[in-house]
Amino acid sequence: MLIVEEKKEFTLRGKKITICKDDVLKILSKYKEESYPQKGQTSNYYLVLEGKLIPIKKALLFVLEDLGHDFTILDFVTHDAVRIFRALGFPIVVGKGNKNLLKSFIGSLSLQGNAIEDKKNIYE
Repeated sequence: MLIVEEKKEFTLRGKKITICKDDVLKILSKYKEESYPQKGQTSNYYLVLEGKLIPIKKALLFVLEDLGHDFTILDFVTHDAVRIFRALGFPIVVGKGNKNLLKSFIGSLSLQGNAIEDKKNIYE
């Protein structure tokens, strides 16, 4: 017996999009990170697909473009991507913070109660 995945309808920026899990699997099987190079802030939320972590907003943009929708990555927020992919049954993981970014704040915030001591400990 063939099971056909039910399409689900979502509203994104006032536009209706219809998508199913099979659509996402087929489309993201073609995803290559170099087609969407990392610029600016790194992602903290990832879609898990076949053992790969794909930045969640980039994954949604890739799917939307393939389906013929006219969106940019600025047209939706991470919450939209998480909501859509979770509703379709995909696992989402939260990445760890950027250690180098944290180091840039040493001395201006306290990691363990004493910013000056924290700065000495990190640079020793």
